[in-house]
Amino acid sequence: MDKKLQEYYRDIPLEELKQKLTRRLSEIPPTMEYVRNLILDAKMLLRILLDPDFDLKEEARRDFVGALLFLIEKKSRLPLIGLWEHYKLLRYVKEKHKDEIERYFSTTKHYIANYF
Repeated sequence: MDKKLQEYYRDIPLEELKQKLTRRLSEIPPTMEYVRNLILDAKMLLRILLDPDFDLKEEARRDFVGALLFLIEKKSRLPLIGLWEHYKLLRYVKEKHKDEIERYFSTTKHYIANYF
């Protein structure tokens, strides 16, 4: 999984990443539970990346960006099967950086997630 993250990571302005991710997520219908979780996880990682008041560790930042770029750029001919691969990678990143994510939520008062 780390190799895949490194393969997709590149420096990208966060606003550009946000626009690309928003466009990509608009193409994904939240039809199955893991797809809904994929959408929520992607939005959560983006929110953490975009928060100017949170000092995210560099390794986590790189992995978050790599995972989101993988979701944006790697499309499958069989979307639901391809989305499973994206879901597994985002889950891996969440587990790998759970301490950073917990630290973020311990300093953030409100977080409302939605599928749209």
